[in-house]
Amino acid sequence: MKRRTFLTLAGGAGAAVLVGPWIRRSSADTFGAFPGGTTSVQLPAGQRAKRVLEVFLYGGLSPWETLYFVRGYGTASDPMYPNSQYYALSNSEALASCGGVDPLLDRSFANDSTGAPVELGPFAHRLFQRADVTARMRIVVQRHNLEPHEAAVPMALTGRPVGQPNAAGLGAHVQRARLDAHETPGRASPHAYVFATGGVSSDNVAAAAASGTHPGGARPLLIKTDNASRFTNLLARNTVGPGKPQHDTLVGTYLEQYNRRLTFPDHGRVRSHRTDDLAIAFNTTKNAGAISGVLTPDLFASRNGTSCGVTDVSLPHMGLNAARRLLTHPQEPASYVCVSDTGLYEASGGGGYDTHSENSVDTAVNFDNMLNALLAMINTPGENDPTKISLDDTLVILNTEFGRTPGRQGNTGRNHHPKGYVTAFIGGPVTTQFKGVSGAIGRDGTATAFATPAENRMAAMLALGMWPFAAESFNVADAPTATNELTAAQSAMTKFLGRTL
Repeated sequence: MKRRTFLTLAGGAGAAVLVGPWIRRSSADTFGAFPGGTTSVQLPAGQRAKRVLEVFLYGGLSPWETLYFVRGYGTASDPMYPNSQYYALSNSEALASCGGVDPLLDRSFANDSTGAPVELGPFAHRLFQRADVTARMRIVVQRHNLEPHEAAVPMALTGRPVGQPNAAGLGAHVQRARLDAHETPGRASPHAYVFATGGVSSDNVAAAAASGTHPGGARPLLIKTDNASRFTNLLARNTVGPGKPQHDTLVGTYLEQYNRRLTFPDHGRVRSHRTDDLAIAFNTTKNAGAISGVLTPDLFASRNGTSCGVTDVSLPHMGLNAARRLLTHPQEPASYVCVSDTGLYEASGGGGYDTHSENSVDTAVNFDNMLNALLAMINTPGENDPTKISLDDTLVILNTEFGRTPGRQGNTGRNHHPKGYVTAFIGGPVTTQFKGVSGAIGRDGTATAFATPAENRMAAMLALGMWPFAAESFNVADAPTATNELTAAQSAMTKFLGRTL
């Protein structure tokens, strides 16, 4: 047997072991389409999310005062870890400064996987007051080993470490799937948007818009919330002036001529991804007028936020308001919008939640500010306001790159802590039946049962009715305990959606 033939057959056999002989796919399949043999991990069409709103809590949210408070862990009398987790900074004045919030009020939510009772912390008091929202929420313990923001942010947003060519944000997967499905062929506006801004550019918050190895047309539209007026000016194409039709005709002619040079008689056109990307960019530019019909200038109007006695221009309010308008657009609703929450003001380390000092004060103000904006745009039971999002068809994801240490940094801060933190999935396929806590964080602040950032991304795709395994997305190894794609999908769905199908 020839060496090449042997390697081909061996590679095929290995793939069958990982994928499973029951899964049938074709290289020509639409991206995100479920292959044969995957019915057991497909949500019924009526239970899938139609769209996703992701709020990225930039800087690393401290879970102890917000979404993961275990009252019995870290008390002053704890024999091994005294004055840790919530109690490390429990004397902070911020714990009672937000509207007279009682820091020790029982805000019971659910037990974690070890049976420990998890409560919502005092800074999540607005969330606790919306029982209709918490009734459809899963808090998921996550863990990884990347401590710098520069590495952890892309990991959280793409599920991939820095440097991997196929690292793509969730928006790129969604945009690609919608384009491949040809659901709205005449649509000019994007299906996916990213509102990203951050105090430190090297922290890679724009990774939410990364397209990886997808074609250029899959890239979500990236808008910097604090510079949106420049973006709307660019849509007007004032630099071309009144000669837009002539300009577009000329560029189109050049593109057509080049495509003819790439086409050979009886063989068709050769592959040229760069030329395809150029064609997509040209058509997008030509349709800028139609896009501006969706992205109107008032979408980015400056908005103030008030939280814990602090009033200032609030980028989270601006981003979330724009997300609300795009997700509920009557003609061309978005399927995915990511909003970077940098806080009502920057924390000591930059961003909204990078709290190397003043952890309690900064987290209290910024998390409360985000919840104030987010909850106001979610329909209450029986409200049915078409300009607000409904949890029946929209999945809300609260994501962050890591948590904060269970012990103090200095007198008032907390350091980076990727070994045990939490994210949340709210609404969409997560109904009252599937609410709860997935995973667990032990007394030492380290996760004992957890999900990975890749599983987070996989679960969101499955919630939208998208198969998450392809060269451009994920593979079996991204789910640590999985042996094939089917068990990997089941793992992600169980952890994040509460579904064991």
